[in-house]
Amino acid sequence: MVRAPLPEDEPARLAALHDAQVLDTAPEEDFDGIALLASQICGTPMGLVSLVDTDRQWFKAKVGVDIDQTHRDLSFCAHAIQGHELLEIPDATHDHRFADNPMVLGDSGVRFYAGAPVVLDGTHSVGTVCVVDHVPRELSSAQRRALRSLARHAAVQLELRRYARHAGEISDRLRQVDRMKDSFLATVSHELRTPLSSIRGYLEMLLDDDFDAETSRRFLSVMQRNSDRLLRLIDDLLLVARLTDEGIQLDLAELDLAEVAHHVTSACRPLAEHKEVKLSDRTESPVPARGDAKRLSQALNHLVVNAIKFTAAGGEIAVDASAENEPELIITDTGLGIPADDLPHVFDRFYRSAAADQMATPGPGLGLAIVRSIIDAHHGSIRVHSDPGLGTTVHVTLPR
Repeated sequence: MVRAPLPEDEPARLAALHDAQVLDTAPEEDFDGIALLASQICGTPMGLVSLVDTDRQWFKAKVGVDIDQTHRDLSFCAHAIQGHELLEIPDATHDHRFADNPMVLGDSGVRFYAGAPVVLDGTHSVGTVCVVDHVPRELSSAQRRALRSLARHAAVQLELRRYARHAGEISDRLRQVDRMKDSFLATVSHELRTPLSSIRGYLEMLLDDDFDAETSRRFLSVMQRNSDRLLRLIDDLLLVARLTDEGIQLDLAELDLAEVAHHVTSACRPLAEHKEVKLSDRTESPVPARGDAKRLSQALNHLVVNAIKFTAAGGEIAVDASAENEPELIITDTGLGIPADDLPHVFDRFYRSAAADQMATPGPGLGLAIVRSIIDAHHGSIRVHSDPGLGTTVHVTLPR
């Protein structure tokens, strides 16, 4: 017995077969009809729609056969899928590939086989429409044409099911995007109106009454913080729009990650102190790297501000830069942590965790998506490790 060699496109062939998601599914009238027609047209007791998997052939439809599958090593169809042409074996006992095959020598008593490949995407032969008989024989030209036609019909049925499933997935995704869009618009509207309302309120008070210099400075300080908040939100929205259209444009230069960390922690320290959170910069020696200092500062700022948002009073946040292996920024906090279910989504655009909603934490869910885009543009990587209730550590690594 000669075992069929693997087709040259075996990985892609199997990927196409598995993407059809038809293996081990219940019988279907469309495929049953193909197997029946193949048997009737070719005048054989057995007709099959056979799909060749990694180590088995499985019968999607069958006529005159009781079993659901056989091992691939015994499969005639495994030979038929080597190309796109019909394989016909008039008498298996006279063919060196099959003469000692247990399907020929055993109770099955296979003598005649003809199989037309089922080709997906015009490229990958994933199985056959085949007919089998217990006596030697040959097909007529008309029967061969019919078998090829039935194989094409089986391929169309598989592709239709795949397209229908993909269309369903796209429809689900579009509905999800619509929900995200509605949530995003509501959040952005709130994020814009809140600081604007605050600024307007303080302006009205300043215009209506005479306040002493100290009170006026406090009012102006609040207005400045809200103005900065508006500017950050607008910058984020503009950056996301550019990401969608053209990607991030970087101004690359030699830089010191330790210096970037120092500037960001200094800028974020007032916010941390306001929340009674200790923010420390542990960088000591220079960490040379190549990147866009402005964009990397923006990414680190988002990570530090996010850590401050989710760290309770009395907690600690540490920023470190390391050059031990590759240039790396490490942000560690003792905050709420991130549940395992949320971890795969934290860098998705517009994603807000349940904790963010429960705590009424401001933000449209863009910050971490921007961080990932900036790091991706640098061909770097970002990893997050988190223990709910204990804290989170983020590693940002740049190429050496």
